[in-house]
Amino acid sequence: MAEAPGAAQADTETRVGKWLAANAGARPLTEDELRRYKAKGARCGWRLNVAILDQPTTLDLVFDARFPRSRPSVALTQPPAFPSYPHVEEDGRLCIVEDSDELDHSQPIGIVKAVLGGAVEILERGMAGTNRAEFQSEFLSYWNPTAKGDLIRSLVDPCGDTRRVRLWRSKAGYFVAEDRAALNAWLTNRAGKGLQRDAECASALLLWFDQPLLTSDYPNTPDDVRTLAARLGEPASATLDAFLGHEQQDWVILLGAEADNGPCFAAVTIKPRKRHGRGGPKGTKGFRKGKAPPAVVLEQARHGLLARHRVGRADPWWIHGRDGNADLTTLRTSRVVMVGCGSLGSPIARLLAQAGVAEIDLIDPDRMELENTSRHALGASQNGLNKATALAQWLQRDFPHSRATGHPSGWQKLAVERPEIFGQADLVVSTIGSWSHEAELNARQLETGHLATILYAWAEPHAAAGHAVLIGRTGGCFACGLSPSGEALFRAVEFAAPTLQREAACGNYFQPYGAPQINAIASIAADLALDRLLGRADGGTYRVVSGREAAIFRAGGAWTENWRAATQNRPSATLVERVWRHNPVCPTCGKSDR
Repeated sequence: MAEAPGAAQADTETRVGKWLAANAGARPLTEDELRRYKAKGARCGWRLNVAILDQPTTLDLVFDARFPRSRPSVALTQPPAFPSYPHVEEDGRLCIVEDSDELDHSQPIGIVKAVLGGAVEILERGMAGTNRAEFQSEFLSYWNPTAKGDLIRSLVDPCGDTRRVRLWRSKAGYFVAEDRAALNAWLTNRAGKGLQRDAECASALLLWFDQPLLTSDYPNTPDDVRTLAARLGEPASATLDAFLGHEQQDWVILLGAEADNGPCFAAVTIKPRKRHGRGGPKGTKGFRKGKAPPAVVLEQARHGLLARHRVGRADPWWIHGRDGNADLTTLRTSRVVMVGCGSLGSPIARLLAQAGVAEIDLIDPDRMELENTSRHALGASQNGLNKATALAQWLQRDFPHSRATGHPSGWQKLAVERPEIFGQADLVVSTIGSWSHEAELNARQLETGHLATILYAWAEPHAAAGHAVLIGRTGGCFACGLSPSGEALFRAVEFAAPTLQREAACGNYFQPYGAPQINAIASIAADLALDRLLGRADGGTYRVVSGREAAIFRAGGAWTENWRAATQNRPSATLVERVWRHNPVCPTCGKSDR
């Protein structure tokens, strides 16, 4: 009979304890024995003796207060030196069940059986040496606990061959990148301050391996690193010796490889030893700084102190998809111009930056006001600042490997003074929401021969629905789907009463809606923008998304008949893709050959 899901903790522990005593000869842990696990929330535990490949082995089975909704842990009472077996941690605990695996919480004894069975399997395979490849497939789980040096931050491309890279030593730590320009751009964007003009970046070295190191190959001395380099062939070995022959305060060496699930990095540093007494290498004493012969410096490095380091990856390939984003190759060469950085434009810009778009130009003449903060990507800390400039600074701090530039002006002025901004764009996104401005943008696109596709995005009143359309060489121009006054001919929702609300000031009107509604519209617009950049959508692609019916009815809205037909009478919270067709009687492009 299945145990009740809501069984009291004490009853559950009693039943499990009786089963363990009867079937595994286990006994409860004493308070002294349990103290070892208290820091990780242990409530109680049992000790049992098992035979693993005929070797007597003592295990502790430990439970916290959440059991059976949490899994018990298993630990070796006398663990071998770390790392000896895959999935055995430094403190002797076994990593048995992945967090993504679920067990039936109503069966506590069943959970114990599964966990103990997993523990025995791990130890059997570890002692037999049949799972050593898992040291490589999960390389970082075993290297990182042995790395006692400070974290090294890497901007290096996670591919390629053994090569020199650039190193910046700072109070915040060590940063490594492909070249000085990449380092300077990242530091400038992230911290607002880059490298000084006359600052020299030191060299570091990347050794690239076909597969991650086994634990037995982890280097302990500089000569161990030279042995690893020798495995890569004479060019890599010569490159390492030449690197170590160049005098530095320390030598930083990245160890990169392609694991089963993507690239991984580790690092070592070698520091020159202070010379004591007459023994050991002479070092560079007696030579002016930087003038010691390479052979002398190499000998000093060979007798240096080696430390292992974790590497924190900050390269775009890791940030935007953890090496699993095949679209990034295209997005890292893409450039987008955002015209309008308000409540709709700002979240679109954020989403494009998060997706990995390399360059974003932001255009808006308006300042951020406190009343904007409830539905804008920016907040009160940017109050009074220009929206485009503040948004660019915010994006660059969060995504320092990309470029975001704010232009605090109207787009018309910028198009005259900086035409290359539009000319070099892969996509222009307009969220101005003003027909007078967007009619002018539409006319300019026609006049310049559609050099860049324009995505127009807008919200219906109360953000009851959102629209995003691509205007390019195919399909209609923007005016083809609008009335002479700029109203969309296709709408999802209609309101019997006026929806604009007015502030206690002349000419100050606004549409009432909140962040959840506008962000849903920003999502479909950003998705369409990415589809265009990746070649999955062309001019004339038109997407419309509706909000929830209950919210629309509360605001006094009703579905239009056109929307009911387009959604096959499923109008609530629905996305529809349409075609923005050329209108032969369009006053803007009607006589063209579109």
